[in-house]
Amino acid sequence: MSFEIDTALQAMRDLCRFIPPGGLKDRERVEKDMEEMISRDYEPYFSGNAAMHLLAECQRCGRCCREEKSIAVSIEDCRRIARHLGLSQKRFMMEYTRPHSLKAEAVGSARMLRKREGEPFPFYDPLLPGCRIHQAKPQVCRAVFYLSKMNLLLCREEKEIKAIPGCPADVLLRERLAQFRRNLEDEPGAGEGLEALFSSPGPEVDLFLLLLRLKGLEIYFGGDRAERLARRLGLPRLAQEEELKAGALLYAAALSYGCPLSGAKQKKMTEY
Repeated sequence: MSFEIDTALQAMRDLCRFIPPGGLKDRERVEKDMEEMISRDYEPYFSGNAAMHLLAECQRCGRCCREEKSIAVSIEDCRRIARHLGLSQKRFMMEYTRPHSLKAEAVGSARMLRKREGEPFPFYDPLLPGCRIHQAKPQVCRAVFYLSKMNLLLCREEKEIKAIPGCPADVLLRERLAQFRRNLEDEPGAGEGLEALFSSPGPEVDLFLLLLRLKGLEIYFGGDRAERLARRLGLPRLAQEEELKAGALLYAAALSYGCPLSGAKQKKMTEY
C-alpha cells in the first residue's frame, strides 16, 4: 500500500512540469472565475466526482443510450462526431440533430440529438454492445453520471459521493476503492497518512487538486472554456486523464475512506 501511495505521489510531483517559469499566473482571479462556473459549495464533491469519472471504465452496457430522454450537443460535439463518422458537419447536423427545445439565448448554438419515441438513440448498437460513437461521444455523455448537475446536487445535499444506480462501471470502481480501503486498514498509519495528504496539502497535492478541478470543468463545460483558464494560468495545456489517474485514485479513496476534506478550504500554496 505504501508503494501505491508513493507511486501516486511521484505522479503528482511529475505534474510540476506544467508550472511555467516564475510560477502560475493570475491564480487568484482564475480561481474566482472557476468558482463562478462551479461554486466551491460543491467541493469536495465536484473534484471528487471528477476523480471518479477519470477512474471509472465504461462497460458500454448501453443504459445511457437506451434510457436518457434527451441529449444536447454543442457545435464542438457535432464537429467531433461528424469527423468520427466520416461525415461533413452539415450532413451530420441535418441527419442526426434537431433544434434545441430551449430558446437560443439560454443554450446558444446547442442542438439535440434526434431520437424516436420509445427507441434508443441512433448510435446505440446492441451487437457491440453500446454506443458506436463512444470515442467521440457528446460532452454531456462524458459528464454523465458523476458530473451531472443532479448528481452534484445530491452529493452536496447528502455530503457524500453518491453511487450511480445500475451502472456497472460504478460498481466495479467502488469494489476497487473498497479493496483499497481494506489494504489501508492492514497497514498501520496508512489511513492517517492519506487523510493528512489532502487535509493539509503540500505544493504537489495543491497543484494536482487545481489540475483535477480544471479537468472537471473541461468535462462539465467542454474543452474551450477550461483551456482558456489554463492559458491564463500560464499552463502549456490541460492535464491528460492518464496524468491525473494515480492522484485521482488517492483522492477518491480519501473521500470514500471518510477523510474530512474540504475543497472550499484547500490551503493556498504560495510556492505556486
